[in-house]
Amino acid sequence: MLPESRFLSITSDGKGVSQAITTVILVMAVMSVSLAAFFFTQLNLTMQSEQAEFENAKEAMVNLARIIENLEEGDAHYVTFSMNSGGLELRKGVENIRLLVWNDERSVEWDLGKVNLIKLRSGSGVSGSSFRVLEGDVRINNKDDLLDRYIMIRPDNPGPMGVVYQEWDKGAWVVIDFGRIRVMPTGTIPRTDDGLTWYRVNTVDIVYVNITFGEIGGGGTFNVYARVKDVKKYAPETFYSQIITVKVERGPDNAPTLYNDEYDVPGFSGASITMVYLTVVNVEVSVR
Repeated sequence: MLPESRFLSITSDGKGVSQAITTVILVMAVMSVSLAAFFFTQLNLTMQSEQAEFENAKEAMVNLARIIENLEEGDAHYVTFSMNSGGLELRKGVENIRLLVWNDERSVEWDLGKVNLIKLRSGSGVSGSSFRVLEGDVRINNKDDLLDRYIMIRPDNPGPMGVVYQEWDKGAWVVIDFGRIRVMPTGTIPRTDDGLTWYRVNTVDIVYVNITFGEIGGGGTFNVYARVKDVKKYAPETFYSQIITVKVERGPDNAPTLYNDEYDVPGFSGASITMVYLTVVNVEVSVR
C-alpha cells in the first residue's frame, strides 16, 4: 500500500501528479479565459464607440456641406466635431475644373483651378459600405456616376453644389466635394446702347464654390469654420445668339476631361443676345 501524501495524486497510469501544479494550471487557464473575455469586451466597446463617433461625424459633415452651400458674402459659421479616433483632413486637389461657353461666333474658357476636398477619416474599428451617397442622389452607387451626375447643376439636373459621400480606402472615409458648377438661366433684362432704343437680353448666372484652406489644428473635440473669404464676379461675357452652349470639364492633368457635361442653355423668345455672369465664391475652411 502506498503511503498517504497531501502533495501527490495517482493517475490512471500510476504516475504521481502534484496537486499544486494542477491548481496552478487551472488558475492560469481561468485567468487566460478571463483576460481573453476582458480584451474582447474592451475591443467590442471600442469598436462600438468608434462607430458611434463616426455616425455622428457623418451628420456633421453633411451639415458642414449645407452650411458652405448657403453662405453669403461676409458670412461665417462652424460645426463642432468630437472624435477620439480618426480625424479630419483638408486634402489639396489633384483634379482641375474648367468652364467653357460658346456660340457659333466665339468661345470663352475659364480655368477654375484644383478641386480641394474635405475628408473625414474613421477609426480603425469602423466598418462601412464601399460607397454610399450621404448628400445628393442616394440612388447612385459608385463614385464615377456621382461625379458625372453632379459635374453641372442646372434646371433639368438639380442637386446640391456640394455632394457628400462615404467610401472605403483602407478604412471608412466621408468626403465633401464641391467640384461642380451651377448654370442657371435667369430671364431677360432691358438694355440700351443709346438711351433711346431698348431691347431684351437673355441672362445666365454661373456659380462655382471654390474651397480653400486656412488654419489647421486641434483634435478630440474641434470646430470646423467656414467663411466666405471673397466673392469674385467676372465681367459679363456677351454672345450674340439666343442659345449658348456651356460645358464643364474635370479631371487630373493626364486626363483633363475625365468627367464632363454639356448643356445648351435655352434663350427666351424675343431676345437674340445672351449675357453670361460668372461668380466664384471662395470659401475658406479652417480647423481649430
